[in-house]
Amino acid sequence: MKAVLAMDFGATSGRAVLASVQDDRLVIEEINRFQNSPIRYKGHLCWDLPFLFERILESIDMAQEKAELLSVGIDTWGVDYGLLDGKGELITSPVHYRDCRTKGIVDKVSEYFSLTDLYAETGNQLMEMNTLFQLVSSKSRTPSDYFQTSTFLLMPDLFNYLLTGQKVAELSIASTTQMLSLQYKNWNEKVLKAFDIPLAICPPLVKEGVCLGVIKKDFQKGSVQVVTVLSHDTASAIASIPLEDQSALFISSGTWSLIGILLDKPIINEASQNHQFTNELGEDGQITFLKNCTGLWIVEELRREYASFNQPYSYDEIASLVQEDTDIVFFDTDSPEFAEPGEMIAKIQAYAERTGQELPVTPASLFKSAYHSLAKKYHDVVVKLEALTEKTYSFIYLIGGGSKSSYLAQLTADMTGKEVLTGLSEATAIGNSLVQLVAMGQIKDMTEARQLVAKSFPLTRYQPKSNEKKVSVEHDPLS
Repeated sequence: MKAVLAMDFGATSGRAVLASVQDDRLVIEEINRFQNSPIRYKGHLCWDLPFLFERILESIDMAQEKAELLSVGIDTWGVDYGLLDGKGELITSPVHYRDCRTKGIVDKVSEYFSLTDLYAETGNQLMEMNTLFQLVSSKSRTPSDYFQTSTFLLMPDLFNYLLTGQKVAELSIASTTQMLSLQYKNWNEKVLKAFDIPLAICPPLVKEGVCLGVIKKDFQKGSVQVVTVLSHDTASAIASIPLEDQSALFISSGTWSLIGILLDKPIINEASQNHQFTNELGEDGQITFLKNCTGLWIVEELRREYASFNQPYSYDEIASLVQEDTDIVFFDTDSPEFAEPGEMIAKIQAYAERTGQELPVTPASLFKSAYHSLAKKYHDVVVKLEALTEKTYSFIYLIGGGSKSSYLAQLTADMTGKEVLTGLSEATAIGNSLVQLVAMGQIKDMTEARQLVAKSFPLTRYQPKSNEKKVSVEHDPLS
């Protein structure tokens, strides 16, 4: 059996998924899963790079025991990177986007560079964690690291480099940096010059589906190719959706929730900037117009906190809890206090008290409030997105880990008033695998790949309940 290996790194865990085409179906199998826990290094929250790279090598060995392994492809979340010196050595541990080093940096940058101009140049949502702001912070906080930099590599590109020695930047992950020109699909020299970032440290840009070569002989993995997939996990997830047009919304629901649509051209205007929508690159340079929102991070933090009280809750137990008839509160899941880890119970309770709502005290009320608030966020973003595009969408593809929850899927349908389709809970690994299978000649092209997905993964449909109380909206969602 010929197969490819998708390495998918999420914010809390990583996994390895083996994929092959069998009997005209796409067959996937998770063969390895591991924690992705940041570490403290020199006062910063960092990726545990040695541990994670060992998991890649370990997963390749496991895959080779099961199949004739053709290739491996790696995707991660966006924005984070490693710095290489002139000898190609890693200067320091890659810093995690949740590190506090960029706190307040957007306001500081606004004092000498127009944020409107920055958004116009890049199309990216202005978020403190973006690569541009991390580099600016590195230059001021750790100049000894920054000024010996020869190349910066985004995380999937860094893993690819460690495997092959090739220094490139895949376009989808590069489009998360706030340093790319979407129009020309190259590094934005105007932005780089304004922030005094040398173009020379930016690696060459490549599309998805490029074979970088076989894994270094030192690792003794045979002739396994390393392929640039859609290295931003969101782009890989969207590539799995069996869409032939731009008629649907998507919600990629995981630790983060990415809510958006596919477009031929970016939307960059005052309204899209004010409402913090971002334009990024997906398959074949298509624009993914979306909003980054806090997702199941809050549920995960509640689970972690209860576990510390010796009250562990599995996701199955949470699914039962949220069915209970209990009071709930609505809170803004994107409120800044919820982005920081720890004390999530107290934060939700403080928000409820501040907004004059009943205090949630039971696990059932807290978990249920988190799910309802998340679905309310989905509703609010969809309303704004439809106003920005001047188009109404009738259904939503809910993909990623959050789509496993039938409760969240039905709640999303009820809140948004739209049909919700699920069935692609492994969307990122599927999209990652499809690009590899095309590159390795196992599938003709991505059109055939999407047809294969449609045959291989049946969808479940959730209709909005007409008797549900509808969420009130403002008359003008962009006001």
